[in-house]
Formats: sequence, structure tokens, C-alpha cells
Amino acid sequence: MNFAHMKMPKSYIRKIPRFFKPAFSTIPQTVMSVVREIDEQGGKAFLVGGSVRDMLLGKKPTKDLDIEVYGMQPDQIQRIVEKYGKVMDVGKSFGVLKYYDGTLEIDFSLPRKDSKVSEGHRGFAVDTDPEMDIKDAARRRDFTINAMIYDPITEVLIDPFQGLVDLEKRVLRVVDKDTFAEDPLRVMRGVQFIARFDLAVDLKSFSLMQKTVPSLVELPKERIQEEWKKLLLKAIKPSLGLKTMLDLGIIERYYPELFILTDTEQDRIWHPEGNVWVHTLLCLNAGAHIIHREHLRVREAFVIMLSILCHDLGKPETTVNKGDRISTPEHEPAGEKPTRAFINQIGTDNETKQKVIPLVKNHLAPFSFYKAESRNGEKITDGAIRRLARRLYPATIYELTLVAEADYLGKGTRLHDRDENFKSGAWLIKRSQALKVDRDKPENIIEGKDLIAAGFTPDKIFGRIIRTANQLRDEHEFSRNKILGMIKKQGSAKDALLRLQQEIEEE
Repeated sequence: MNFAHMKMPKSYIRKIPRFFKPAFSTIPQTVMSVVREIDEQGGKAFLVGGSVRDMLLGKKPTKDLDIEVYGMQPDQIQRIVEKYGKVMDVGKSFGVLKYYDGTLEIDFSLPRKDSKVSEGHRGFAVDTDPEMDIKDAARRRDFTINAMIYDPITEVLIDPFQGLVDLEKRVLRVVDKDTFAEDPLRVMRGVQFIARFDLAVDLKSFSLMQKTVPSLVELPKERIQEEWKKLLLKAIKPSLGLKTMLDLGIIERYYPELFILTDTEQDRIWHPEGNVWVHTLLCLNAGAHIIHREHLRVREAFVIMLSILCHDLGKPETTVNKGDRISTPEHEPAGEKPTRAFINQIGTDNETKQKVIPLVKNHLAPFSFYKAESRNGEKITDGAIRRLARRLYPATIYELTLVAEADYLGKGTRLHDRDENFKSGAWLIKRSQALKVDRDKPENIIEGKDLIAAGFTPDKIFGRIIRTANQLRDEHEFSRNKILGMIKKQGSAKDALLRLQQEIEEE
């Protein structure tokens, strides 16, 4: 076969819709240079996978591209690609080379078939073939919208499985029923595609996905978490993905902390939108808008969206029915246990976990503080704001207000005595900024150097003195000068600690 003049059946060829052509014109010059050189040396290189799909949605190609090369061996491809940047042969045995130039990352791969030979996500045999039929190579893809191929030289779309039609109709359809179930992660990929691209899954594909759900247990938590992350961070309406997971039986089978929300009713005055599940989905949709508005980095955005997803997990345990009214006293602290269970199930790292838990346990604080001061006439002291910042750490008051805003927006029709336009968030941010605790924990009112200046020898007791001084400031409004004045009158660090503790007891 002459790959420099590779021909396709006419039924495979599609014209790029005119209004999507600008996205295709932004393919990086490095890619075009490599593709042309491969073509000149007798091979043929195509863009495949998600980048083709995204350009057909009018998006610029990402910095992470996949190129499939026909008619060449890996060593031939490597010699060409090395002229343009660093090449890593991390997957060379599977016909994959990874190119990286500091900004652009490209996987160059040979056409291949993946065959399931044993259990687990690594139980695949890979059969590469530079002369494989292009339709057979595309058959290993999960969904038709990801099985389209673009020839950057001839500028034509090669579409053996009608992916463009499905994309235009917003339909998610499995490419091959026999190979789909070999990798159960494809079910979760389908879920996040539905949420990201507002797709409806066709009936046969839904049935196939549903049958594959029990095999999700084979997958490492890290792979599952990556799909959760894409669902929560890339979707305009994460609710579509969560609804699909519920319909497929994923929520009931693997995430009982979420499933119980579907049967947990709420007070219709405060939550006219429906039960806790419905409320949570609306909150997630609001959160998707918030994290993009705030231009959050991936790690921080994931913390926010996980906290929104988990914020009311304490309600099933604390729901109380009193006549025709429903209340959920202490549902914030009750949310810690189910939140830990859920985020452990998806393999969340400790840093993320340490931020999500306090955000869940304090998600009502912005509204509670604002209501107490603006409506009930109570004074919210600076110390109360500092204590909140300290309870949240390593999460921040800024992050808390984003979670609380999503909670606010996820409720039903606005009520006249509600927190109009989420005033509580702006109020709390203003107060915390004035104290410089909106994005960090409070600074200590005194430091070790102050104790040394007072004549004390450095000692492990210094930490206890500093914590007690902070307590006097935050709970009893003591000033720095007053605290230092009491300390300087003491003969030892131990005496200083006892003196400060005495003040707390007397207060």
C-alpha cells in the first residue's frame, strides 16, 4: 500500500462544516511539519481521538494531541519526530512515542488492536500493524464521536462510524459492542462525555454500558477519580452525568452516600426544588459556572466541586419530620463521615481531603454569620471570623463562600426573606479581607521572637503560649499589647503560660 497516496472509501469521507474550519486552522505548526515529513517519507499521519471531536465542536485543539501513523515503524517515526523536540519511548513496545517540547505534548502511535487476555485494567494484549485497515484501527475507540480521523494535509475528515452525524445530533453511541466492555472505564468516560457535551445515549449503547457497570470494581481508584474530575470540572451541566450514573446503577452500586440522597426529602419552604439529590445536582450546575467565573486552577476547582457534591451528605442521618415541616439539625458535622467514605472510594488524595472536610462541615457559616448580624442584631466579632478561618484551614474562607454560593443558587424559587443576591458571601469576604484571613489562616498574635525578647529561653512550651494568646485574641478580644504586657511580667515561660490560661478561665 502506498501510504503517501492513501485512499479511503467515499463513504468514510466527510466535509468539515464551514463554521468549524477556523478551529482546524489552529493546529500547531510543529504538528503540521511532522505530518508533512512523515507524508514525504512514505507514511501517513492522522489526528485522532478527542482533539478531532473538540475541533468539530469549534474548540481549538488542546496541547495534548494524538497522532496515528500508518506505513512506518516506530524507529522511523522517532527519527522524524526527534528533529522537533524531545521524544520519550514510554510506550514504544505498544507502538507509542511521546513528544514534548515544553508546551505541546503529542502521542504518536501505530494503528493497533487491543485484546482482553486477563482480568484487570492491565490485562490487554496490544497488536500493532502499520498497514492495518483504517476502519479496523478506529474500531478500538470507545464512542463514535471519538473514532473520527482528520487528515491535516488533505483537510478531510475520515469517519467510518458516522461520528459526525452523532455529534451533530448530540448522541453518544458505542463503536463496537464486542470490544467496548473490555475496558469498563469506558462507562465512566461515557458519563463525563454526556455531561460535557450535552449528549443523549442511544438505547443499545445504554444497555451495553449498564451491563459493564459491575466490572468497574476492577479499576484502580485513580482511574475512576480522573473521570470524576473531568465530569466535575469540564462539564457545563455536571447534573447530566450524575443523572446518567444513577440511571445506569453506578450510584446505587458504588456510592451509597449519594444514593441515599435520592430518598431524602427537604422542607418545601426552604427547598421547593425537591429532595437532597435534586438540590445537589442544581448546586453542581451552579458550581460549574462559579469555578469558570473565578478562573480556578484544577486542584482548587476540584476541591470546590467535591465540597459542593458532598455538602449535604449529613442530611439523611439528621432529617427530622415535625408535622408538615422538615429540619436537619447539625447536618454539617454529620456530613464528615459520609464525605470521607465517598472521597476515599474515588481515591482522593489527602491534600484534597483535608480541604473538602472542613468546607462541608462549615458550609452554612456565611449565611449563619450574615443572618445573625444583619437580621438578629448580634455582633460577629473579628475573633469569630478568625476562628472560622482557622477551622477551615487548609481550606479558606474564599473557597467556603464559593461552596456556599453554589448551595444558595441550588435552591428553588427565591423567597422574600432569603439572602438576596447572596449578600452573605460578599459580607464575609469583606470582613475576612480586612483581617487578611480570606485566603489563609490567621497570623499568630505573638511569635517566638516576642517571647525571646521578653527574656525567655526557647522551649517547646512556646507553642502552647502562642496558641493561648491567639485564643485570648479571638475569643476575648485581647490586644497584642495587652498580651505582651502580661507575659513580660512573668519570670519564666511556664509562668507566662499559666498567666494567660488564668485570663481565659476568668473570662
